[in-house]
Amino acid sequence: MENFDLGEMSLKTIAIRVKNRDLLIHFYRDIIGFHLLREENELAILGYKEPYREILWLEESPRAEEHFGEVKRLARISLVVPNEEELANVYARIKKNDYEVKSALASGEEKGLLVEDPEGNQVEIFYAPSKERSTAEIIQVDFEKLLKKATNKEKIHEAYFDKVHLNVNNLSQQEKFLEEVLGLKTQTETDKVVALNRGDFNVGLSEVEGGVIDLPTDKVLGLDFLQFKISQENLVALIANLEKEKREFFADKKQTLVTIYDPIGIEWWFVTSWKL
Repeated sequence: MENFDLGEMSLKTIAIRVKNRDLLIHFYRDIIGFHLLREENELAILGYKEPYREILWLEESPRAEEHFGEVKRLARISLVVPNEEELANVYARIKKNDYEVKSALASGEEKGLLVEDPEGNQVEIFYAPSKERSTAEIIQVDFEKLLKKATNKEKIHEAYFDKVHLNVNNLSQQEKFLEEVLGLKTQTETDKVVALNRGDFNVGLSEVEGGVIDLPTDKVLGLDFLQFKISQENLVALIANLEKEKREFFADKKQTLVTIYDPIGIEWWFVTSWKL
């Protein structure tokens, strides 16, 4: 029997619980290059102004524990940029603000940088000109050459998250949930490489032991929920599949929103329009 296919979808928003919202705003606004769209009580919303698009929610959670340096559910998130100049601009802002590049790999024209925000969440920023994977040797990025392509723009343009990499304590259980219940693509990975994708959303999984994965999500800083936009038809099909699988979930009466928790406690939102 074939797995359920959720169909076309796009990742709209990633929500992260943070301890120091101002410090994280500085990182994602002034270094990654998002616009700070608005602040609502403990929430800061970042993304693009024109066209308006919410990319990242930072939720200040003073009661959540830091657990900095420990293994958490989120291994890293991957941000696609449209051209090499945008990647160079991000690197120029990283260098200007004395942040460390954890990894920087290139293969042909493909390039990726891995950085860490002030609370230990890893962000991979990469550029890949083609959906066909390069067969060239993987080498270190030439920073001096990359920096020459920077245009000194302060904001990033047309970038989007195309992948989340999760740490899980039961690989087969998480794969079964994502593939059979939600109909998503998964890849088994390690954290030793920067994986360059090609624009289709997917999930990377690494099986780990220890850390804080077993603790309730609201007790630990880090990834809170993921929000996706899908068609009305696909959302109705998702509801039918969740009922068939006898899974606990929430759906609004108009069938425009579905939320469900995965086996490691991450909440997945599927919407047909923006939900605030």
